Amino acid sequence: MTRSILSVLILLVILLLLLWLAPEVPLLGFAAALLAVALRAAATPLARRLRLSGPIAVLLVAALLLVALGLAAWAAAAPLTAQVQELAQRLPQSLEALRSRLSGTGWGDWLLRQAEPGHLMPSGGEGAAGAAAAAAQAASSTLGGLGNIVLVGLLALYLAAQPRPYLQGLRALFHPSLDPQVTETLAEAGESLRGWLLGQGVGMLVAGTLTWLGFWALGLPLAGLLGAIIGLLNFIPVLGPLIGAVPAVLLALTEGPSLALWTAGLVFAVQTVEGNFLTPMVQSQTADIPPALLLLVQVLAGALFGLLGLALAAPLTALGLVLVRRGYVAGWLGREV
Repeated sequence: MTRSILSVLILLVILLLLLWLAPEVPLLGFAAALLAVALRAAATPLARRLRLSGPIAVLLVAALLLVALGLAAWAAAAPLTAQVQELAQRLPQSLEALRSRLSGTGWGDWLLRQAEPGHLMPSGGEGAAGAAAAAAQAASSTLGGLGNIVLVGLLALYLAAQPRPYLQGLRALFHPSLDPQVTETLAEAGESLRGWLLGQGVGMLVAGTLTWLGFWALGLPLAGLLGAIIGLLNFIPVLGPLIGAVPAVLLALTEGPSLALWTAGLVFAVQTVEGNFLTPMVQSQTADIPPALLLLVQVLAGALFGLLGLALAAPLTALGLVLVRRGYVAGWLGREV
């Protein structure tokens, strides 16, 4: 075995050990790298136009992004808070309406039995203790999530401001004979991730806007909030919009089954246009992910790494396709790519 192949195998073993022992570390690192790619893509033309250095342009883009998010949150805080509270009140009513519609039929009773929890919460002190434990776990998860967001943001700023030392350090881990292949692979990986981010960003905006307008035209309550939920979850291709459509369909059931069918049909139509025409057209050949492969990776990543793995499954698939094409198909098999 040559040293060049051995260097690749050593790095692969280290990565697999990290994914086994501390899966959040490489996943959060990848999330930071993905955000850094987005920041760098926005900062590069700004630096060229304003004749700024790379780090200054990245900091300016990050500052503008924070200001824009702050202004948007300030402007939408009051109406969104009211809509979220109304949604929280309406969803239990929707679930009860669905239960009443399903009960009394053979298949409906079977579905309701399958949806019943395995055991009820104990009453008395044990119930109070269980509720307290659940509340503590929820608070811990929330604080941990906020800490991870801050960590990813800081890492992304460092990576985007001065990417060269990190790229050089990564290349140095491979055997010198692999320098040309590693350089080409990193360049193609960056291009693929930029294309994927651009396609998903446009898809999120268009899907959220079209869904909102469609819900408004159908007369569905809370159309703006439901459209925003589907637009944000559109970051997770295939599965995300399906998850986002659940509260919309449940809410439509309170108005009638026909509205629920129209709501589901509208979500399906918007996702068909976005997923089959708009996003592939924007992404072009930079991040063309086969849908069946993407769905399999999403299921696997979700089962292994939870919600974080599910959220990052699509960009990980785009990156994995580049690595397989460059490292295995071209590098090992010697095929043209």
